[in-house]
Amino acid sequence: MTRTTIRSEDITAGQVKAADLASDATSGIQTDIAILGFKVAANGSLAKYDLVDQTIDAFEDASGIDASASTDEIRNAANYYSGAQTGSLLNAYTSGSGSFTAPAGVTSVEVLVVAAGGGGGGLGGGGGGGGVVHHTGYTVVPASTYAYSVGTGGTGVKYNGGVGSNGGNSTFGTGTVITAVGGGGGSGGSADGADGGSGGGGNGGYAPPSFSSVGGSGTQADSGGGTGYGNDAGTGAGGSYYGGGGGGAGAAGSDATGPASGVGGAGRVFSNFDSYGTDASNAKPTADGSGSGKGYFGGGGSGGGGTGTAGAAGVGGGALGRCQTGSYIGDGGSGQANTGGGAGGGPNSGEAADTGGTGGSGIVLVRQADAYNDMTLVSNATTAEAEPTKGDLVMTYTNGAGTATINTDIKGWVSRDDGTTYTQFTLADDGDTGGHTILTAHDLDISGQPSGTSMRYKITTHNQSVSKQTRIQAVSLGWS
Repeated sequence: MTRTTIRSEDITAGQVKAADLASDATSGIQTDIAILGFKVAANGSLAKYDLVDQTIDAFEDASGIDASASTDEIRNAANYYSGAQTGSLLNAYTSGSGSFTAPAGVTSVEVLVVAAGGGGGGLGGGGGGGGVVHHTGYTVVPASTYAYSVGTGGTGVKYNGGVGSNGGNSTFGTGTVITAVGGGGGSGGSADGADGGSGGGGNGGYAPPSFSSVGGSGTQADSGGGTGYGNDAGTGAGGSYYGGGGGGAGAAGSDATGPASGVGGAGRVFSNFDSYGTDASNAKPTADGSGSGKGYFGGGGSGGGGTGTAGAAGVGGGALGRCQTGSYIGDGGSGQANTGGGAGGGPNSGEAADTGGTGGSGIVLVRQADAYNDMTLVSNATTAEAEPTKGDLVMTYTNGAGTATINTDIKGWVSRDDGTTYTQFTLADDGDTGGHTILTAHDLDISGQPSGTSMRYKITTHNQSVSKQTRIQAVSLGWS
């Protein structure tokens, strides 16, 4: 019977070489070993470790990475590397003046500069909210200092006491200075409300329209490369004594109408700074002084006066005005501290102490800016037992945002001479594991590199931005 099998005596010694074996089978085994190694590292929280002619790192810590050779590599607590980092609040300056020192490694900061709110008028207009300037990427140099100052709130006046004081300016920066302009004072008499970062409200006179004063204008402009926010105030209602609302950073104050004083303009919300303070520190105030929500700054104060109702205060620290009757008798409310909120107008109820309120103080907030950098990730060296001529790479990655293009947005390299010379792999998609995409490259010829046994890999990411964030989850480098 004819044989259908091959026996050992049929093969001449030395005739079957490694090159004659199926490379796909060998590559598949190498990939499986790497994936198993990643799972072992993750399950055991293992640092980078070595097998024979192979090193495995699932980034359980940073010990496998050469920080001196890498650039813009950021290890996330979820055990991956990328060039992206969500910024965090570095400093909140709530009073006075001084300097900010840029931390090591920080070259760009997001800055929110809020001026103080204007004082309220007696029987009159609400104070304007402090002007606000927002800079999303102010350039700094690590260890260098940058001056800041925080404005104090403007004081209020009684009826016919003129115009409340403007709030103080707040500033940040050295060389290129960001200036937020203090809110305008509200009118307590025949004068118009004052101009300011956001304008102060006008007062209502004895008879319309000749004794009705108009609201001030918002003068806040872009400053120091940042975007400025400020708006006009409302006009008082003549013949009724009702005051106009102060302008806010996010909206204009409204005019007094009929039996009601004007509403303070809303402040502007900045979600990256909503971690500052408590809920009541930069939120919409209510009649009892409490608030809800966070991240609003520069709200205008509402108008007061007359026998009608006070307008609503602007979200973002603006204060309530007061009228002559009911529960609103008393001084106009004061803007909330460190919000730039405008003060409320006073009622002139006959009490000597009834005046417009005091504007809320300003604040300067400095946050490490979000980073979306191209990354170079270089491993520490591992010594091969013999000089290798081929390199193998298995790695996993995920898309934090967008979709990376292999060999364009994500590239892999190998060196046998301690990182002096690198040869680029051509990576291929080899499926998924645990939600991570597997990239592989096998049998890359590195025989042309200078002699050496000091093995390193290099992973680079490219075209990174807020809409493309590539995360390197694990890497295995092999050689033969």
